[in-house]
Amino acid sequence: MLQVTSTAANVLAEARQAQELPEEYGVRVFAHPDESGEAALALAFAEQPAEGDLVTEQDGTEIYVAPELAEPLAGSTLDVTEGPDGPELTLVPQGDEEE
Repeated sequence: MLQVTSTAANVLAEARQAQELPEEYGVRVFAHPDESGEAALALAFAEQPAEGDLVTEQDGTEIYVAPELAEPLAGSTLDVTEGPDGPELTLVPQGDEEE
C-alpha cells in the first residue's frame, strides 16, 4: 500500500485547511491524463473514497488509492522535497524517504 510520510501528511493537512475543507476529507490518488494524453498521477481532496478505492489512514489523513494504482504504488512513499516554489510532494521508493 502507498505510504505517506508525516511531513507529507502535514503538507496535505495544511493544503486542506487552506482550501477550507473539512478535516474529514481525504486525499484521493488516481490516474489522470496529462496534455499529451499520457496517464499522470493526480491528487485531489475527496469527501469519501470512490468505489473500489483502497483506503488507509496515515498521520491523521485518510488516503484513497484508485484500484488501478494500488499495485503500482505499493512500494512507494509520498514524501516532500523542497522545490523552487516551496514544498513539493514526491513519490520515492519505500525505504528512501528522509524522515
